[in-house]
Amino acid sequence: MPDALYRALEQEAAASEGWQQPVEQVCIGQVWTLVRVAGQTGLCMTPQSYSRTLPWSGTLCGRPAGELIGWLSSWQPFESALAVATLNAVLAGTETARALMQEATPVGAGNLAVFHALREQIVAGRIGIIGRYPGLERALEGIDYLCFERAPGTDDLPDPAAEYLLPDCDWAFITASALANKTLPRLLQLGARARRVLMGPSLPWSPLWQRWGVSCLAGVEVLDDARLWQTVSEGGGVRIFEGSVGYRLLSLSGSSQPCAS
Repeated sequence: MPDALYRALEQEAAASEGWQQPVEQVCIGQVWTLVRVAGQTGLCMTPQSYSRTLPWSGTLCGRPAGELIGWLSSWQPFESALAVATLNAVLAGTETARALMQEATPVGAGNLAVFHALREQIVAGRIGIIGRYPGLERALEGIDYLCFERAPGTDDLPDPAAEYLLPDCDWAFITASALANKTLPRLLQLGARARRVLMGPSLPWSPLWQRWGVSCLAGVEVLDDARLWQTVSEGGGVRIFEGSVGYRLLSLSGSSQPCAS
């Protein structure tokens, strides 16, 4: 296991009833990977790579969920993504996750809902964002932000630039898909002086994040499970935010204001 964070998340899942439950359904979509365990669906972003030789295709359903979660230690991208999605499915069935979800504030539809909800708080600071979100330039127009992206576009910085620039940011919005590619522990370190917002459908709803200095959780709840599976299996990306899932914000500081310091 690459980091204590991963060990802690695996141990939390191992203590739940879902750990021994069989994997019921799997979909590795173009943008999102879905896993269902005990009727609960977990998500993770699909690796943006391609492989014709995945050795376990056709054998995953029926395996104990804990077996796939054990792939958190894998460096094979698809195994790691499946591990995170399965982890999310298992944790979603726990009382702890349900309580966190209930405490979190729904912030509406759309893949940019988190940025719209926090715009008034972040307008005066310098913002670092890990991962490019479609439409981000419109949502943050007039705000000083840097976007670090593994496959950078015209307005992005390559992800190694975070080593130099993220420590100077006042806010760090970190995609939870960094959990799958193993960059999350380092990104949390780099953003140590910032208010750290861990966000995205890949986010495991867990109280453990406070231990690693996360200020705010911005994860999703599944609103329409059948629609989610259909959208993802048909190649959907941001379309999952059109009725399938919705963002919720939870401050870990104890404040009623989302992500307050």
